[in-house]
Amino acid sequence: MQPTFSPALSARNYAASEQLRVAPVSMMVYRSRAVVPPSDGELDFMVRQAQNRNHAESITGLLIYDQGYFYQWLEGPSQSVTRVWESIRADPRHYQVEVLREQSIAKRHFGNWNMRLARRANKISRIVTRGGATIDAAGRLPLASPIGGWDQILTQVVFPQLKMVHSVDSPSQLDAASALLWHPHLETVGELAKLLRAVDTGAVSQFIKSLVDEGASLEALYQEVFEPAARYLGGLWYDDQCDDIDVTLSLGRLQYEARRLGDQFHSSPCAPRPGHAVLVAPQPGESHMLGAGMASELFWRAGWEVSCEYPHTDSDLRELVHERWFDVLDLSLSSALRHDHHLEAMGDTIRAAHAASLNPQLAVIVDGRVFVEHPQSSVEVGADAGCISVTESVPAAERLVTALAMRTASRCA
Repeated sequence: MQPTFSPALSARNYAASEQLRVAPVSMMVYRSRAVVPPSDGELDFMVRQAQNRNHAESITGLLIYDQGYFYQWLEGPSQSVTRVWESIRADPRHYQVEVLREQSIAKRHFGNWNMRLARRANKISRIVTRGGATIDAAGRLPLASPIGGWDQILTQVVFPQLKMVHSVDSPSQLDAASALLWHPHLETVGELAKLLRAVDTGAVSQFIKSLVDEGASLEALYQEVFEPAARYLGGLWYDDQCDDIDVTLSLGRLQYEARRLGDQFHSSPCAPRPGHAVLVAPQPGESHMLGAGMASELFWRAGWEVSCEYPHTDSDLRELVHERWFDVLDLSLSSALRHDHHLEAMGDTIRAAHAASLNPQLAVIVDGRVFVEHPQSSVEVGADAGCISVTESVPAAERLVTALAMRTASRCA
């Protein structure tokens, strides 16, 4: 039923929209991680709640969800943004809530969106266009491609807004707090994969150097270039465009470049801390070791006592954890291929490590492509945490160690 036209209501709506247009605007961008990955229905309900709340508070913006992570851009009157932010921060459905940007801006950039959702969508029933952005009938921005859809949303929708706000020419010119909003174009990842397969080590090194010269951090390169390039190579293998040897050699070259990067950034590690000893290792039998190499570098930089080993068998791993105390075991599968046939063996490996460990409360975190695409697999193998990027390994380990210390302190109190 169509609503009855009301001149008074129309005037109020016009006045409200005019106030919305000219009022001083505060902007906040944050990211967080879902405690439990929401279903499509839960996401839609969440967005409807946000739209109703934001409409009442004159808030506009964009919510991006991808593989367990939320990124949200809020803009509106300062007091409204503060009230909405307090509600968001207290929401138990997410954690690792981190403000990436907070400031006043001259004008709104999502002025017609009370809250628009962007997420992966393999099948979109109906596509329409509004204001230059492609959305589906439910008002979602589809992330259609497993490799690059997310990149396209950030580079075509979010980064242009950041560019207008900050007058920058490349994402790397944003400050460090916003660095992880940078996802390179798919062409960047594809070009790197092409160079890796061409066995031109000089060209690979020069290509990565150009990204460093643009201001990319080590963490951004790991998460936004190296890991996507590994998955891109895996995609070529799944499409029968390359073989196992090609993928393994390319990943070896990528691991070499990751090691060179560690030396190039030459950051001194933090002061060693008691209770922060980690064993980083690929799953015994896993031939791809890129993830373990990158994780060990990140742990070292964070001040952890790091032992990076490459055990051939479960017996080798059991011996490692039995001879030396470790607080955390970081176990990885391939960054390129799903290798889900290794999951059952990984479960056996984790159980064996627990049984042999000098530390009866050894915490185990896992990473690899299979955990990116199927996060619940980390629970199935018996890990304490699963990471969708190697850059999540250190924060996950920190949370586990802190939680254990708190439980121990409460028992002793």
